[in-house]
Amino acid sequence: MSSNNKMDTSEVFALFETINSKLDKQPNKQVEPIQVDLSAINTATERFENLIEEVQNPMKLEHHYRHTIDIGSSKVFLSMVVMVLVILGLSYAIGEQRQTISQYRDSDLKYRYIKMYGQTDEENLYRLERQFKYNDSIKIICKQVERYEELVKEQAEKQERAKSNSEEVEKLKRNLKILKNRNIN
Repeated sequence: MSSNNKMDTSEVFALFETINSKLDKQPNKQVEPIQVDLSAINTATERFENLIEEVQNPMKLEHHYRHTIDIGSSKVFLSMVVMVLVILGLSYAIGEQRQTISQYRDSDLKYRYIKMYGQTDEENLYRLERQFKYNDSIKIICKQVERYEELVKEQAEKQERAKSNSEEVEKLKRNLKILKNRNIN
């Protein structure tokens, strides 16, 4: 062998020759074929083929859920009946409250509309009630009232500023009068 742990080809060739000569010296014996049991390998091969086939054709899994409620027990049945009655009662109460709130909202808007005009008579009140049967009329009335209230608010702010300015003018006049009196004395 060489120093780098590789065999020289001539050495390999010599080893083969030695093995060959020893085999020739032995008497010819019939070599019986070795019986190998391949059934385990065949079974494993079939399993792998089946797995490959399953992977290539994925199965569609269907889930069926079934919920059952056993009302054989009187406690469960009574509880369910009470729950249904409570739900129905609360639904009715909520509906009534919504209707009441809607009536209050309409009454408030009617009051603000009448206040906008300052006064009303029976004929105008009857006309107003008829207008509240149509959503379009309600929207128009609402816009009119909101615009009127904005204008009233702006006017009140202007009056407040004017009052404040007049008070300030009066205060300045008094201060001026006081200063004149001091300078004269």
